[in-house]
Amino acid sequence: MSRTRMDVASKPEATAPAATAASATGTAKALVKGMGLVDLISAEGPRRLTDLVEASGVPRGTVVRLLEVLLEAGVLRADAAGLYDLGPRLAVWGQRFLDRLDIRDLAGDLMADLSARTRETCFLGIEQDDKVLYVAKVDSPQAVRPAAVVGTINPLHCTGIGKVLLAHADAETRRRCLDGPLVRKTPNTITEPDALAAELETTRERGYAIDEIENEDGVRCVAAPIRDHTGRVAAAMSVSAPAYRFASADLPAVAELVVAAAATLSARLGHHPASKNQEVS
Repeated sequence: MSRTRMDVASKPEATAPAATAASATGTAKALVKGMGLVDLISAEGPRRLTDLVEASGVPRGTVVRLLEVLLEAGVLRADAAGLYDLGPRLAVWGQRFLDRLDIRDLAGDLMADLSARTRETCFLGIEQDDKVLYVAKVDSPQAVRPAAVVGTINPLHCTGIGKVLLAHADAETRRRCLDGPLVRKTPNTITEPDALAAELETTRERGYAIDEIENEDGVRCVAAPIRDHTGRVAAAMSVSAPAYRFASADLPAVAELVVAAAATLSARLGHHPASKNQEVS
């Protein structure tokens, strides 16, 4: 891929920064401060008034007034012990947000950008019935490209996206796969359960998976996980290319781009890695 003038200097779109109280004025400034209190409680759990004043740096009187408005609106709630927590209106908003999410729509521009930077094919895949289902694809502008199309189903154990999904799957799904049979697709396919288990552990620790010409002859791939609002790995994104254009030496640079794009898509799905939400592996 070094032969395709891949742009590794710039990164995929970062998530837009939230408005800050310093950049807002008037009523908007109060709104930003109120959102900051909600964010604190979301990240840290139920908090007392004194905790919120200290953590936010907002004057006590202002915090009290903001909390009164947020309580009345149902955005926050308070218990008898004086602890403020997230309120029922957030559950309604959150569910409506989730109901309207379509990962393919959210991924489209990121995949197009990733394909443009690498000049190779970008895939988006999910797990279905212990297989990889490709749900979106942006083709390389070059004539020679991977054969898979949207709707194609491939094994978990020998594809980049599949390894990501399997590495973060529940124990029962991993057991079913490791119990086999692990079908050999190419001479490089990992078919020994212990070797595959080690590869999955490496994938989790490294943060991305490599398909080292294991599923399709002559095709190399790198894939990264996409997490939803609960921290669960819900999908994976990959870049695939003919091995003669995608050398092993190119893997770290391409992986960096794929991981960044997957992280941006995860943020669009509501994943906040800095929060205390448990990430399901």
